[in-house]
Amino acid sequence: ERAARSEAERAARMKDDFVSTLSHELRTPLNAILGWIGVLKQQQQSPETLAKAIVVIDRNSRRQSQMVDDLLDVSRIMSGKLRLDVQRLDAATAIEEALASAQPAADAKGVRLVKVLGSAAIIQGDPGRLQQVVWNLVTNAIKFTPRGGLVQITLRKVNSHIHIQVSDSGQGIRADLLPHVFQRFRQGDASATRHQSGLGLGLAIVKNLVEMHGGSVEAASEGDGLGSVFTVRLPGGAPA
Repeated sequence: ERAARSEAERAARMKDDFVSTLSHELRTPLNAILGWIGVLKQQQQSPETLAKAIVVIDRNSRRQSQMVDDLLDVSRIMSGKLRLDVQRLDAATAIEEALASAQPAADAKGVRLVKVLGSAAIIQGDPGRLQQVVWNLVTNAIKFTPRGGLVQITLRKVNSHIHIQVSDSGQGIRADLLPHVFQRFRQGDASATRHQSGLGLGLAIVKNLVEMHGGSVEAASEGDGLGSVFTVRLPGGAPA
């Protein structure tokens, strides 16, 4: 009974921390949007100011939209309402599209993206959701990799499965956090002064989507400052 009570209290604290983080993360881009709208409502602005306002409003609205999408995905997963549009596809194509979407974030931070994609890897899966899996892993790696660092994406066949591996030269994962990185409402630093933004839902979504495809995902890291490696294993489809 004491163990059950302790676990319930821990879960309640995690959810409280998450709600606090959610409030902060949604408010931050909203403040930026409202601030620049206020500037634009004043007297006529220079072309430079207008251009900067558009860039800031666009970036922050996209950031907020992504957070809302993540919340909706988690809600669908928890209620069992998320459905896959399964079809025959080449995993390399989904990876290429995800990398194209993540490239601007890598360029902005000065992180180099390197891809090592083998021959055609045909699988049965949902193209959009597999692209989401790769995008989440790659953008997560970019977030925790310092300027000048490297993020590498590898695709290879291993027997009847394909392996998608995302490795980085970033800050790594603490040993005490490693077993919990895929948990919902769990973050390495949930304080208001934490250095990284985001809701911490991306990896939980990755795990659920991969498992819905009949696969598995694992994280590995040698510790602080030593980078991390995420490996997705998916069953292969019929030969091309």
